Amino acid sequence: MDIPAPGGKTPGDVYFNAEEGGTPMTFVTMLKTSLVMPVLLVLSIVVLAQAFERIWVFFFEEKMPGALWDSVRSRVEDGDEPGALTACMNAPGIAAEALARLLSLPPGGPEASLDAAELYRRRLELTLSRRLGLFGTASFIAPLIGLLGTVLGIMRAFHDLAAAGAGGPAVVAAGISEALVATAAGIGVAVVSAIFYNGFSLTLRRRLGVLDLWVLELSELRAGGGSAAPAPPPKSAKKA
Repeated sequence: MDIPAPGGKTPGDVYFNAEEGGTPMTFVTMLKTSLVMPVLLVLSIVVLAQAFERIWVFFFEEKMPGALWDSVRSRVEDGDEPGALTACMNAPGIAAEALARLLSLPPGGPEASLDAAELYRRRLELTLSRRLGLFGTASFIAPLIGLLGTVLGIMRAFHDLAAAGAGGPAVVAAGISEALVATAAGIGVAVVSAIFYNGFSLTLRRRLGVLDLWVLELSELRAGGGSAAPAPPPKSAKKA
């Protein structure tokens, strides 16, 4: 059982002014006294807000229409290109626009199809990669900001030690606590930002690759009349 200190406070609490029994160091009080924690808080809010916006774009606004592609491939194989074109024109998204553009053009080779879809590929890349650099920047500068908070916290601990004129854990506890919390916060923001950056970047590259595969497969289907080219009939045996 803790023995209450003067003023009803327990010895285990950390106070800004140990001699006067000041207020305990909470997150709110650290935001008011630290120069680094407000910056990290704002940076974390910006990262999370941008992450939610990118999630909406990736998985709702510009999601890859897998069901649409299955329908288009089935219609083209059956020779119903007008129906496939109508389905693409009624579907949202840049990928659907690319498929509709290919279906509106005469059948061509793989290179011609890739050239026709290049504009839509670049549009999709620009749309999905918008502001992804924010995550990379945050993952780089957040640990540096946390390190700055570490230095400032250690400086404050030594200042409190010199002002008190006597050593003891209670004198330097506030400065050391500020240093450790700032370091942990900087590392946490950096880790979350790096996860978002790598996840969105890998998803972006995969979707561009899927779009290229759809373009090539659609080109081959149209060049083959909707199905694989039939095997040539066997040559008749020559009469002796």
